[in-house]
Amino acid sequence: MPVRICRLDEIDDESMVLVRVDGKEYVVGKHDGRVFACDAHCPHRYAYLHRGHFNGNCIVCPLHGFEFDIDTGRLVKIRPWHDGNDWPDQDPEWYRAGDLRIYRVEVRDDGYIYLHI
Repeated sequence: MPVRICRLDEIDDESMVLVRVDGKEYVVGKHDGRVFACDAHCPHRYAYLHRGHFNGNCIVCPLHGFEFDIDTGRLVKIRPWHDGNDWPDQDPEWYRAGDLRIYRVEVRDDGYIYLHI
């Protein structure tokens, strides 16, 4: 069922906003002229994704740099947690993260963005 979220002109290009619907949080953003929506939290360690940035077609999580494709939700890149060779290996469980859930959105003639949840 589509839910009216906000006006399209309320979201700047290349930005993301946090929205709440019935107690659940979502990110709605505009990137390369397209509107998208996803879960608000990174599936890795639950950071707020609207505080991240874009890298190509991906949202980059502000906490650990995991990158998720905004069309598919697929986890496409995991940033190493250290830069040197003298660090002990990180437990592989730390890297575990699922894909990001993406939601269908539509911009209607009334100028509003509707989120299908």
